[in-house]
Amino acid sequence: MSQPETTALVLEIGSEEIPARFLEGAERDFGERLGSALGEARLLPEGATPVVKTASTPRRLIAYAPQLLTKQPGRREEIIGPPVKVAFDKEGKPTRAAESFAAKNNAKVSDLKRVTNAKGEYLAVELAEPGRDTLEVLHEMLPAVIAGMTFPKNMYWTAKSGPFFVRPIRWILALMGDQSDIQIVPFEFAGVQSGNATYGHRLEGSQPLRVAHLDLDHLLKEHQVVVHGAERRERVQRGIKALLEGTGMKAVADDFLESWVVNSTEWPVALMGSFDKRYLALPREVLITVMRDHQKYFAVEDKAGNLQPHFITVLNVPGDPKGLIRRGHERVLAARFADAEFFWNADQKMTLAERIPMLERVTYQAKLGTYADKVRRTRALAEKICGTLELAGQMNGEERRDALRAVELCKCDLTTQMVQEFTELQGVIGGLYAKAQGEPEGVAAAIYDHYRPAGLEDACPRSVAGDVVSLADKLDSVVAGFSAGLEPTGSSDPFGLRRAGNGIVKVMVEALPESNLEALLGAALEMDLGLAVADGLGISDFFRERLGFYLEASGAKYDTVRAVVNSGWSVPSQAVERARALEAVRDSEDFAALAMAAKRTRNILHKSAEAVDYGATGEIQSDLLEPGPERDLYHAFLDMRDRLARSEAEGDFVGGFRTLSTLRPKVDAFFDKVLVMDPDARIRANRLKLLSDLNALVFLKLADLSEIANVGAPTLTGVDSAPTDRNS
Repeated sequence: MSQPETTALVLEIGSEEIPARFLEGAERDFGERLGSALGEARLLPEGATPVVKTASTPRRLIAYAPQLLTKQPGRREEIIGPPVKVAFDKEGKPTRAAESFAAKNNAKVSDLKRVTNAKGEYLAVELAEPGRDTLEVLHEMLPAVIAGMTFPKNMYWTAKSGPFFVRPIRWILALMGDQSDIQIVPFEFAGVQSGNATYGHRLEGSQPLRVAHLDLDHLLKEHQVVVHGAERRERVQRGIKALLEGTGMKAVADDFLESWVVNSTEWPVALMGSFDKRYLALPREVLITVMRDHQKYFAVEDKAGNLQPHFITVLNVPGDPKGLIRRGHERVLAARFADAEFFWNADQKMTLAERIPMLERVTYQAKLGTYADKVRRTRALAEKICGTLELAGQMNGEERRDALRAVELCKCDLTTQMVQEFTELQGVIGGLYAKAQGEPEGVAAAIYDHYRPAGLEDACPRSVAGDVVSLADKLDSVVAGFSAGLEPTGSSDPFGLRRAGNGIVKVMVEALPESNLEALLGAALEMDLGLAVADGLGISDFFRERLGFYLEASGAKYDTVRAVVNSGWSVPSQAVERARALEAVRDSEDFAALAMAAKRTRNILHKSAEAVDYGATGEIQSDLLEPGPERDLYHAFLDMRDRLARSEAEGDFVGGFRTLSTLRPKVDAFFDKVLVMDPDARIRANRLKLLSDLNALVFLKLADLSEIANVGAPTLTGVDSAPTDRNS
């Protein structure tokens, strides 16, 4: 059998500069959407790989599909219509239902056929859809691919109701064919007609480049455009290395900044500049913030990690032979450093403690008062946390004093000129000022660290005092945010509560592992913090979700996460240990079968049994248990309950789960031989009580075993087919 004839497609969307933070996501989305659309349109030959290759620069998104069928294959589709008994009356004449179904599918009633499935006999129509030329399909499909792309922010540049894109589209290149025979795929999007032209670097002007083959990489590189981000990254790294070769210096490692310059340039060229050594008297954090966050420069340090009076910028031009660009950057940076130097000196005229009253005039949130109000709430929470840690022997008196003093001062830097100009330094500059003003080292470090962790990849504070301040500050943000109706919804989180929740979980897992989140939250809700808040607002569900997010980010399977969180989330560090233990044992045959039994038990308790079946509440009546599998399960349950309690107390969760799996034979025998929903009401209620206790004290003890997926696990016998047992 001959192979189907194939062709290739290249699609380039040229636009105004796409923000660097959007580019990688946009390239990925473009490729995935085009690949999905080609597959749905039946244009991909079987086994075609890769489906779509992508590339991008700030001015363009490129997708290349190397293998497309030159003609879409036809297909047949059977569409099921109304039941026959509805489609025809008693006399056998077609009803309105039959006629409507036929008309909807451009058929006659006589063309309809009858098919029988599990639900009965139905009318159906078989439609034959002939294949179309690929060019015709692409003409219809490609505008929809572009229109379907999503970005964090979009722009309209035509009518408000018209199509949008992240930035105005300036050209569209759409070509199909092979290297020797290509043709334009004609379509229009947002007023731009597709064609066979692309554009080089902006410095080359606005003259179009006519494309005569599908190798855009080579053509654009001749016009100072590197289309692949990985190649641009290599150019940046190589350029920086060449500048510093033999100097004994190195660029301060910064993955974020490197990605930013890679995604902001088409022809990256590294350039080194210098600044006055006197500015090295400023703290390292201030200098790097000015260079990195405000100017997008790489800082330079020696082998010992000391900053040097140099910086590296990445240009988007071929070079700077006369040094004009370098001198311009040096002047700008000197002005920024002079500002920072002025702010540092001016801010030192007032201590952080003297700034405390100023917080009464700084609004935290319209419904939540000032930062002074936030500090008062945070201090109340910090005192509660300190008391708990002191009782547990995890904090001493000096650390308590440092934590509470840090809470009082941690927001005062918001009133400084430095933070008002360089907002990225809040918290950090407060810690530096505290140290410069003679506050204890523990206080300064806690202030410096109290916004940590800013994400799951960020480190926790360096001290227990810092952990307390971080935890109290973030917990107040969450509780106060919920009280003000600012809880996250969908992808919207305007108050950053998810980030705060993630930080709380991380601190409690990695820095304060014995802390009880549920107890702390309960205390926060009960304390008089001046907030109208109750847990009915869903804060507990919020923290369950954040713990689940932490577990998933740590690599746990989705059903492991559900099982562990459903079982308990009070002590996040313990939940993490239970998840690790469950991952270690969950794939054994006995454990998989036990998880199925747990699911079976839950279904009986929640779906099959009714309230009347449970009878009067009370203890399991051992005299009502039949000898054999029922009594054996009861004794195994009592033994397992005690053994699991010991495992939990000792923190031996792997051992606990392995012990749990030994219960499988007793559970199998019970479900195989015992009728739970016995006709005798007393026996039925007693068996339900046994299963209820087994579920609560065993199956839910370390994890909710009913949540574990059991693909390929052995099937329990007997029970599922028993018509008298109401749990199927």
